[in-house]
Amino acid sequence: MSALEASGSDFSLRIVGISGEVCCLSVQPAWRLSKLRRLVARTLAFPAAELTLLDGDTELKDHNAVGERQQLTAVRLSPSAVYRKAKENMEFTGALALQRAKQLASEATLQG
Repeated sequence: MSALEASGSDFSLRIVGISGEVCCLSVQPAWRLSKLRRLVARTLAFPAAELTLLDGDTELKDHNAVGERQQLTAVRLSPSAVYRKAKENMEFTGALALQRAKQLASEATLQG
């Protein structure tokens, strides 16, 4: 862990879009990206559900921490893309829950 992360000090994070810098925010390394995404969306005046944050070409997930990133790219998704993404996430989550339930049932059968 770096000194910046350990201290919890605010630092400036640059948010860029396709046309250049869209905002610069004071953030903390320990913040979850879900919090940052809501703040950026509020700053840009559109729904957080329509915002995806990228670090280079990697889409960042809400559970990740901001860390020491100095710049992120904001991409606004269309409503249809938001719907597709939510549907994919639900299907993935459902598949994981089903897989876990099957595993627990199998373990219970072996133990019983």
